[in-house]
Amino acid sequence: MRKKILIGLVVCFLAAVVGGELLARYVLGLGTPPLLMTHPTIEYLFQPNQDVLRFGKRYLVNAYGMRSENFPKTKTDGREIRIMMIGDSVINGGTLTDHEELATTIMARELSKSLATKVIVGNISAGSWGPGNWRAYVNEFGFFDADYVVFVMSSHDYADNPTFAPLNPYTHPTRPPFSALTEGISRYLPKYIPFLSATLEEPEKPVVGEDIDKGLEDMKAVLEMAKAQMGKRVMVFLHLEQCEIKEQKLLEGYYRITDLCKKLDIPVVSLESYFKNAISAGNNPYRDNIHPNVEGQKVIAAAIMENLPVTDLAKGK
Repeated sequence: MRKKILIGLVVCFLAAVVGGELLARYVLGLGTPPLLMTHPTIEYLFQPNQDVLRFGKRYLVNAYGMRSENFPKTKTDGREIRIMMIGDSVINGGTLTDHEELATTIMARELSKSLATKVIVGNISAGSWGPGNWRAYVNEFGFFDADYVVFVMSSHDYADNPTFAPLNPYTHPTRPPFSALTEGISRYLPKYIPFLSATLEEPEKPVVGEDIDKGLEDMKAVLEMAKAQMGKRVMVFLHLEQCEIKEQKLLEGYYRITDLCKKLDIPVVSLESYFKNAISAGNNPYRDNIHPNVEGQKVIAAAIMENLPVTDLAKGK
């Protein structure tokens, strides 16, 4: 009798494990996080050539660690137009944004249609990247024969510097989890258990003058690199945090970035009015205080296409 009970318990346990794995993988979309890798100068970037389904959203990474379709490093068609967009999680979109919903994908699709030529929009980004990461990436890979280089920055970027600390496996995984179920238990369950959640959270480091100096130094360097190669075909778009719009108070970084761009004679376009218009129309463009949702990605794409003089370049092709 005891043996039958034991066998029954084992069968129930195995059924629960298999069922939990299937639920975690195919219903919750776990088990396939986009993977990153460390780099001696960039700090970290996405491992090349990934195409995974995460939370039901397609996450595509090309051969250069961009969240973009693959394309040759240099042009093979003289009529082709290339725009390289550089930023952080704002344009990266994260795993809650499908590849087709990204501002960069929207731009490539819409511009290719309206200009009747192939338009490639590279998405050079990763979560928590800052000027030091951008500078190192450009040093490593260049601008990929770009016709335009567009930076999408936020106020906090002026002091967001690489730390080269070990990557947190919960936020920056470098290898696949053992299973979807174990990932759910180890990565997401602690968020709902207060005392475990506290052990996973990384304390925010207060911003000091040295952080600002370093961030602005790297920002100046990467902007100068872009300008040296692209001339006047460099633009900066400033994405506001939701609190800046709600409180109608811009953060210090906003002014420091705009001042730097003014000195370098690089045009800056604030996304403030575009996000305010979306909010006024009843379309919330934010997922949280910083990150745009799907609506926000559309707003960013529309704002850039409105202000980037791509049509002039297409006429000369």
